[in-house]
Amino acid sequence: MHSLDIDRASSLCLSPPPGKMAGIFGDGATGLVLRTLAGPLLRGENVVAVDGGNRFDPYEIGKAAKALGGDAKEVLSRIRVSRAFTCHQMEALLTRRLPEALSRFDARLALIMGLPETFSDADVSYAEACRVFRNCLSALRRVALSGPRVVLVGRGEPPAKSHHSVGPAPANRSGFFRHLLRTAEPVLLLRRSEEGWVWEFRHEEARLARGGS
Repeated sequence: MHSLDIDRASSLCLSPPPGKMAGIFGDGATGLVLRTLAGPLLRGENVVAVDGGNRFDPYEIGKAAKALGGDAKEVLSRIRVSRAFTCHQMEALLTRRLPEALSRFDARLALIMGLPETFSDADVSYAEACRVFRNCLSALRRVALSGPRVVLVGRGEPPAKSHHSVGPAPANRSGFFRHLLRTAEPVLLLRRSEEGWVWEFRHEEARLARGGS
């Protein structure tokens, strides 16, 4: 693992151990994982994505596919995206539609973007948010245990302000992200600094790898 770089760490996160959920969190996490997806998509793999932070950018995948000598249109035809703008919409997608979509599309990879971000609505009580969050994680664990790989992607802490609430996001929602960090394996944490990327990779086989660029 001494020669591990950020692209290799991202690729490893697309293949978590059986029954586990991987995580890629922090600044630029979504762009990184979308570029990394170009490889599996070019090899013919189908992907189902659930976008909870309105972060999916098909151009990132298309550019990466072209850089690898592939066809962007063909690659994008292998990924299906559903969007959620609230935690309740996210719950419905994960508990009802995701397993069906994976089966129908013959996909072995589920990309879940912006899960913590959907819990930033101050109009949803903390008790209700906890209930929905537990249901979301239970649904994802069932998916992971049934065979498909599950990868969680997001910027980490909930945004300071929700798209669906006038007030700031409740501070107690940050605990949801910390729980994801404890749940996911492997985990890639990203941070942008003045010198470039600073990252940390956590995996059972290599407890800690750090790097920068």
